Parts: sequence; C-alpha cells; structure tokens
Amino acid sequence: MSDATHAAPADGRLDAAVRVAFGLTGGAAKRAIHSGKVSVHGRRVLDPGASVQAGDPLRLDMNAPRPARTEPLGVRLVYRDPHILVVDKPSGLLSAPLSTETEPTALDGALALCRGPRVAKVVHRLDKLTSGLMVFARSIVAARGLRTIIDEHRAKRVYFCVVQGIPRIPAATIVSDLMRDRGDGYRGSQDGLRQILAYDAPIPPAGDQGRQGVTRYRTVATSPERAALEVRIETGRTHQIRIHLSEIGHPVLGDQVYGRNSGAPRQALHAGRLTLPHPITGEELHFESPWPDDLRAVGPRGPGWLPASRGPKKR
Repeated sequence: MSDATHAAPADGRLDAAVRVAFGLTGGAAKRAIHSGKVSVHGRRVLDPGASVQAGDPLRLDMNAPRPARTEPLGVRLVYRDPHILVVDKPSGLLSAPLSTETEPTALDGALALCRGPRVAKVVHRLDKLTSGLMVFARSIVAARGLRTIIDEHRAKRVYFCVVQGIPRIPAATIVSDLMRDRGDGYRGSQDGLRQILAYDAPIPPAGDQGRQGVTRYRTVATSPERAALEVRIETGRTHQIRIHLSEIGHPVLGDQVYGRNSGAPRQALHAGRLTLPHPITGEELHFESPWPDDLRAVGPRGPGWLPASRGPKKR
C-alpha cells in the first residue's frame, strides 16, 4: 500500500484514526505522520495528536517526501551558535526519549538542525502536547551552565494559554508542593499546602512534602467563557502550569488529563517567550514564538493578546 485514502472512523486523535483506517500499529502510524506521509483534507499534518472528526478524508502516501530538513519533525530552528540551539517544538512531539517510548522527539529534530558536530543535550523539557521554545546545549560546559541558570531562576520562561472561565483574581502567584500521586493516580498539589499570592510576591520557602511549584499568571484577554493568560514559571515541575490552573478552577483548553472536553483541537498551551543569559558569553538573549496557527480559533477575539514573533535579540 503506497497510496491510499480512507475516512477517519471516529472523532479523536489523528494517530488513532490512521492506525484504524490503514491497519497500522500505533508506532507505525506515528512514524508515518512525523515523516510527512499523512494528509487531512489534502493538507499534510505532522502532529499525531491533532484532532480529526469522523469522515475527515485521510490520505496515506508512503512515497511522499519527508518534511524539509530546515524543519525536521516539524521542529523549527530559532537560534544556533556553537554552544546552544533554540528551537520551536510542535505539539505532539516528546521533548526527549523516555525509557518506554521509541517515537521521534524534539531532540531528534534538534540534532538534525546542528551544523558541524551533531550534539544536543537536554536541559529542560516541555510536555508532549505543549508547543513552543526549547533550548538545547551543544557541549558539556554549556549544559552545565544552562542547568545552573535554570536552577537559579535566571531563565525567564513565559507561556501563553487559553483557559476555561475567567479567573476571579486577574493576576496572582500559585505556590504548592506538587506530588507525583495526589491519591487518585494523578499528579497534583498536596491538600492544604496551596497558596494564592500577589503576582509579584517573593517565592516562599519550600515545604518538605513534595517539590515546590511556583506559577505566576496574568490575564491578558477575555471572552464570555474563556480567558487568555500569560504565565511565568519560577520552577519547572512536570505538568505544573496545567495542574495549578486546573486546581484554581480554570483548566487549559484541550487538557485531557486535568481538564474537561472543551472542543479545542489540542492543548492550548504554548511556550512563547524565553529570556536567559548565554551560558558561555553571559549576553542576555531573548526569543519569541508566535501563537500557533492551529490554536488561533480558540483564543479570545482580537489580536492584542497574541505574542508577536520578533526573533532572537541580544540585550
């Protein structure tokens, strides 16, 4: 089967639809999507987690060319020098390999974007369904420097998201001890240890019951049933933003773990800004990534809140 077309059998994820429609394994379906072999309504889609509806025309063309090398696996180059690499990760792609996964990752894309030695070291991660900016180190020295910068809160990471409802407090800081299992099999804050502080409040001492998570949010636009938030994290715990916003009653649209069905095409969370000192030269670098096209329909109307893309800047 080199070229075939079938209708999506049900509403759901693209990789699940491809697996059923074309009789592939789950891994083969994801590889076909990542390598540009699958199109929906005639448009190539590289995100296995993209939403499809029953009846959508799916085409599998095993002879289709792979995505252009300038964006391997949909990973876009933002900045590159001999020491660091900054990329824009698409939703649906793991940041780096997990012990139980063999699917392609943003690390694979970063390695393909390297000039000279193909070296890229992971210093932080984004959730699989979160899109946006990631920085990789290209040497052991740079990796050590970047990890220190992140641990000392000198990297300013700003996310944009759309949430259900409008926060009663328009700007605040959420602090809690995050647990791997809050008692029901899901990650979350330990009962009674969550604090809601002023947006610019200092970080309080960490407790001893979990790993402290500090999330600062600011409402930047609203519509009757949802709000767009600018979110800054002081710590980078797993699922931190999604957990904190869900626990104050405003889950991220499209979050299938901590939220509820919202009709969003995918998780509406994007790492849009990154500012940090260069780990070798000390120069301050600033990077921006625009709000993704596949999420433009879910945000509040009007362009004022959407993060602009101005590219890298040295300050």
